[in-house]
Amino acid sequence: MAFGILMGLLASASWACANVFIQRASRAVGPFRALVWALSSGGLALLPLALVLDQRTVSLGSGTLTGWLIVAALAAVLAYASMFFAVERGRLSVVVPIMSSWSVIAAAISLVVLGETVRRTQLAGAAAVVVGVVVIARFAQHEAQGDAAAAPAPTSGRHLSAVAMSALTALGFGVLIPAIDRLSPALGRLGAVSSVLLVDLVLWLPVAAAARLDVRPPSRRAWPLVLAAGAFETIGFVWISLGISRAPVAVVSPFAGLSSAFTVLYAWVILGERPARAVLVGAALVCAGVVLLSL
Repeated sequence: MAFGILMGLLASASWACANVFIQRASRAVGPFRALVWALSSGGLALLPLALVLDQRTVSLGSGTLTGWLIVAALAAVLAYASMFFAVERGRLSVVVPIMSSWSVIAAAISLVVLGETVRRTQLAGAAAVVVGVVVIARFAQHEAQGDAAAAPAPTSGRHLSAVAMSALTALGFGVLIPAIDRLSPALGRLGAVSSVLLVDLVLWLPVAAAARLDVRPPSRRAWPLVLAAGAFETIGFVWISLGISRAPVAVVSPFAGLSSAFTVLYAWVILGERPARAVLVGAALVCAGVVLLSL
């Protein structure tokens, strides 16, 4: 159990770093372009390690495996497309705590679908996360209305769309984490992550072609940001995959959700974001909730 908690904390630290670099890469080259190159580079870099280190115990020909792979790939498309657009349009101190509510969804799926048990403290933690997210979202809505009175309508729209995209990100990751756990016996802990990211690349490219989106390689100056985003995001999945190999998803995923606390702290200290008291209260509720979920 202690190993799973440690892996969850390492995942949260990795994803907090990823949030920062995803925002910078998205603003440098555009959200979709950053998304494609960051995650495809991360998936390709992870593949050789997966082939060497992973142990696979189930045949690849299972129909259930195919179903979980499809679920994981679609969930990842939803999660990452929403995430890159959310951090490009919104403040990290507002959007990231909302994203971290994926841990509640993952825990719920692990309880209902995977048959894990729940305790009263976990129910209280889930309630705290939900309340915290609602507080942050309501504040973001009021902030957007205030901006609309002093600025053009598109500015307000960007705030509200960032909040909506954050909620979709939480939904996507909440489904993705348990799906990866189901894929791991056949694909390996690392192979499941790499496979999902590379399948997503196959799904994104036709969308880019149909919508005429720019998917050119980033400039030399932007490459470090894109590669760092992909590396930290992929490493976070490595940590959480190792964690759920030794502890239940309902225990590991809440600690991984603490990336919101690290990201808000970075936004406060480094980026100079000064969230209102409502955001701080909401973020505190989210962080307290994910800790209660793991007790």
